[in-house]
Amino acid sequence: MKHIVLFLVFLTALRAADPVDVLVQGAENLEVQEIVAALEGPAKITIGPFSFWTGKIGGHPVAVQLTGQALINCTTSTVLGIEEFSPKLIVNQGTSGAQAPFLTLHDIIVGRRALDYSAMITPVRAVGQGSVALAWTPVPQRLRDLATGKLVAFAKGFAGDEAALAVAMRTRNSMGRVFLGVIGSAHEVNLELDRVRWSHETFGMDVEEMESGHVAAIAHAYGIRYIAFRVVSDAPYEGVPFYPLAARATGLFTVNFLKNLPPL
Repeated sequence: MKHIVLFLVFLTALRAADPVDVLVQGAENLEVQEIVAALEGPAKITIGPFSFWTGKIGGHPVAVQLTGQALINCTTSTVLGIEEFSPKLIVNQGTSGAQAPFLTLHDIIVGRRALDYSAMITPVRAVGQGSVALAWTPVPQRLRDLATGKLVAFAKGFAGDEAALAVAMRTRNSMGRVFLGVIGSAHEVNLELDRVRWSHETFGMDVEEMESGHVAAIAHAYGIRYIAFRVVSDAPYEGVPFYPLAARATGLFTVNFLKNLPPL
C-alpha cells in the first residue's frame, strides 16, 4: 500500500512541462534516436527511470519518450507521459516480428488496430498429458467503463486514429513498403512457425511486439488519439533473425509523418 500511495503522490507532482501536440514513444534507444536527432530546440527531461526529449518537428511541439521494453515499462511510462505533457496524439513506434508471410525486413505496418494477445486460459490436462499451446483460449483485454464501473472487453483491441492513419498511409518509408495492418503485443518472442501462423489466423495479427497494444489501451482510457507504427526487424517465415538497426526505418518514417501531420 505504501508504494501505491507514493506513486499517487508522485503523479500529483507532475504536469510541470508545457503541453505537447504529440507524445512519440520508442522502447529502445535505437527506436528513438532518429526522432530525437530531428527535434528543433531539444531539451531532455528525466522522470524517475524514464527519459523524455522535447522540441518541435514539423511545427508540432513534441515529446519523445524512451519507454523501456514490455508491459510494465511501457504502461507506467505512458501514464507519466500523459500526466506530464497532456498530448493530443500518442505515436508508439519501433521494431517487430513478422506474423504475416508476405512481410519482410524494413516493411512498416501502420496499425489500424493494436491489441494485447498475451492472456490465455489453458484446457484441463492431467499430469503427464503435456501442454499444447495452440489449444489455449485467448482472453480479451478489458477496461473499466467509468459510467458503469464494469469491465468491458475489447476482443479486437483498439483502433488507430482515423485522421492519423490517413496521414501515415501517405507517408513514405524510404527503406521498404508500408501496409495497413494489425499489431499484437505480448511479452513474448515467437519463432515457431506453427505458433506464428496461429497468432496470425487467431488475432489477424500482421506483426508482434511488446508495447503498442498496452499503450493503446491507456490512450483509450484517457480519451487520447493514438496510432502505432512497426517496422519488420525479423521475419521467421524467411529465416531473417532480429536486426535491431531496422529501427532506423520507423524512426525516419515517424519524422516524415510528423512533418506531414496537419495542426492538431
